Amino acid sequence: MDLKDKQKLKQLILNQIIDLEKQITLSEQSSQTVELDQTLAGRVSRIDAIQQQKMAKSSNLRDKQLVLKLKTSLERLSSEEFGICQECDEPISIERLQVKPESKYCIGCQQSLIG
Repeated sequence: MDLKDKQKLKQLILNQIIDLEKQITLSEQSSQTVELDQTLAGRVSRIDAIQQQKMAKSSNLRDKQLVLKLKTSLERLSSEEFGICQECDEPISIERLQVKPESKYCIGCQQSLIG
């Protein structure tokens, strides 16, 4: 992987982190304690509001985990091992890294690990 590709990936990762951190902030507002106010909630039941709160918390947790993975990828970006599959030691395609920069495995090894 050349320097130009690494610079593009760095910017991509930074943009994803910024977007996720904005989403986390919005999600945290959605996951606050549920108070049922009929004037605000209309006919939405408390159970529906609690379910929405749980979904927001789950989404928030997933986003926070992804931010950590992206920050780790950002740190690894300057190393020689970035973009090298941890299973087969072959390069991970730049297309895969552009879609999922936190990838540690090439698509072939990832599929074999899952299946």
